[in-house]
Formats: sequence, structure tokens, C-alpha cells
Amino acid sequence: MQVDIITIGDEILIGQTIDTNSAWLGHKMNELGFSIRQITSISDNKNAIESTVENSLKHADLVFVTGGLGPTKDDITKSVLTEYFQDELVLYPHIADEIEAYFTSVGKPFLEVNKQQAMLPKKAIIIRNDAGTASGMWFKKEEKHLISMPGVPYEMKGIIERIIPHLKDEFNLGDFYHKTIQLQGIGESSLADQISDIEKQLESEHISIAYLPSIGIVKIRLTGTAQQADLIADHLETIKQRFPANYFGADDLSLQAALGELLKDRKMTIGTVESCTGGAIAQRIVSTAGSSAYYEGSIVSYSYDLKEQLVAVNHDDLWNHGAVSQTVVEQMAQGGLKQLGVDICISTSGIAGPDGGTEDKPVGTVWVGIATKDRVYSKKFQFKHNRERNIESTVVYGLNFVRRVILGFEDEKTN
Repeated sequence: MQVDIITIGDEILIGQTIDTNSAWLGHKMNELGFSIRQITSISDNKNAIESTVENSLKHADLVFVTGGLGPTKDDITKSVLTEYFQDELVLYPHIADEIEAYFTSVGKPFLEVNKQQAMLPKKAIIIRNDAGTASGMWFKKEEKHLISMPGVPYEMKGIIERIIPHLKDEFNLGDFYHKTIQLQGIGESSLADQISDIEKQLESEHISIAYLPSIGIVKIRLTGTAQQADLIADHLETIKQRFPANYFGADDLSLQAALGELLKDRKMTIGTVESCTGGAIAQRIVSTAGSSAYYEGSIVSYSYDLKEQLVAVNHDDLWNHGAVSQTVVEQMAQGGLKQLGVDICISTSGIAGPDGGTEDKPVGTVWVGIATKDRVYSKKFQFKHNRERNIESTVVYGLNFVRRVILGFEDEKTN
């Protein structure tokens, strides 16, 4: 079954808003067994909407449209689609009542423009939006389907979750089965080379493999049928056993969530002392719900003075070796361990760029330190990207460095 995704909004075209809806939708539909044919972003313009929808319905079985369902005059998607499907807008009184109740609950006036959001196509299936005031609309034309949803990500996601059972009933999706594992610290090409024997076996079993790389992380996804679920699990287990220090979780488990689970399991607390990452590691850790069970806090010691004052880095070491050095990053981690009163502490110091590099320490040079009550670890990384990528790489490699220390992999390397 072929799916097209259309996102509507000038704010997307000019880069004012990043289109995260398409990525989420594509991933979600692929999990269900749909094949994504095309993703298109267009302006909130009648001709653009009509021509793009027409083209998509010629080639795809199901079309998702996000955006353009707001209450203002520039949001024309609803009226254009209603006309395209030869339908008419009618008032849905119960939806108008729900919208009015929402505005009353937040102490805002219910205006005529808000009431217009209860004017919806008569023949379409209306999908209520529990997170907002713009309803979703499911149009049908012969054997083709189009589902229009608001562009606000959490509203769109809520509608999709609501209609997934209906999508499964409506479409013959077969019995696709996906399973994914994630590894950190090994490149895609190296990984593929080291599991080439498994790839050959998968091919003979008609199971497909996909490598999905991002900064510092590679996902391996195997796809087969529901009847092959145990076989797929066995292959993934084999891969995990080959890369125990790199494997951190399955499916969509984030690295920070995986670390959090490990910390809770070991009843450990963690703190961060950051220089070049400026609090990015702390932010990543607290993005996981329940992180208060193991995360104590952060010290951002960017300057030399604060490195000395807040985490007791030796003055002479700072000036003799520089902030981006093994001795300094180890002292930062040890100082944070003491100041924050935690079981394990991670520190970072590096040259994120674009300026500040030297011949000995080029842009992208980063030291990461880990201190426990028993010993201190440190590792030098040499990244070669721009500032944002260097910071993100430090976060990803740093988080997994903590995991490796807790699990004992760093001790194995020194034995």
C-alpha cells in the first residue's frame, strides 16, 4: 500500500518551522506496513493544494495532509479539500459545544472564528482532536483515501494514534514485522562488514536489513513477516552479542533513556560538569521522564576561573596543559563527583569551533572524563564537523561512555 505525505504551510517552505510531522508519519506508517512513496511540502495556496492532492491520489492509496486547518483566513485547506471532494461544509453542533467548552475552561472568549472550526465536510469522516480545536477529516474517493489533520505535531500524533485501528481494518497491510536495535560508537560501513555473514543468511531467508545512521548511532532494522518474529529476534541477538559495548537498546529507546534505566537498576546517581557542551548533556538526561530518580544536577564551568572555583581544577594544570586536556577533564569529573555528591560524574572540555583550534588541538578535539568513587576515566575524541555536530557528537559519545564505564567495558580495555 502506497502512502503520500503532504505538509502545508509557507512557514515550512521558508524554514521558519521545521517539518517534523513527515518524519514521524513516515516512520509510523512504515511500521504498519505501508510504503512511503513521496513527501511534499507546499504553500497554503488553492492551486498548490489541488494539484498536489490530484497527483498524489493518482499514485498513492492513502494521502496524509497536515497543516492549514487553523481558524484564520489564511488557513484554507479545509475549504479547498471540501470543494475538491465535491462536498459541503455543515455545522456539527456537538463539536461546536466541545470547542466552546474548551475556551471556557481556559478563560478565553468563544469567538465566531472559533465556531467556524465546527464547520466541517458533510460526507467526510470527522476525527475529533482531543488536544486542540481543529478536527481531522477522512475523505474517500473511489478506492483512494485522504486524511487531513492539523499541523501542530502533538495534535496530529493524537489523531493518528486514534485512527490506527481503523487504518488496519481498512487496508490489507499483510503481516509485515519490523524489529530494530541500536548501536553507538561503530560506523555503518564497519558494522556492515562485520555482519556480512548474517546479511547473507538474511537474504536466503527473505528478511531485509536496513542501516539507519545518525550522529554516533546506527540502527539496524530487520523486516520480515510475523511468522519470522522469532527468527528475526535470534539474528538481532547474535548481532548484540558481537557488539556488547555498542548495543544500548531496541526500537526507539533513546540513549539517555537506556542510561537512565541502567542507573536506576544499579541505584546510582549521576551529575554533569560541562564546558564545551554548555549543559547539553544535562538537558539530554532530563529530557527523559523520571530522571529525577538518578540525576542530581549540573555545573557548567565554561571559564578557567569557574573550573578552579566550582570544581577545584588545579590552576597550574589549567595554564600548563590548557582546559582541553586529560588532566583538566579528569579533575572536572572528580570535582563534580564531590560537589554534587553523586555516584558517577561526566565532564566535557573541548574545542567545538568554528574557531579556537590549534595545530595540536584542532577544532573538534574533545576530552570526556568520567569519575566514580573508585577511579577516574578519560577519553579523547576527534570530531571533524561544525560546532553543532561537535556538541551533539560529544553528548552521544559521552552518554555511552558513561554506560560503558558502569557496565565494566572500560575496565576490560585496561586489563
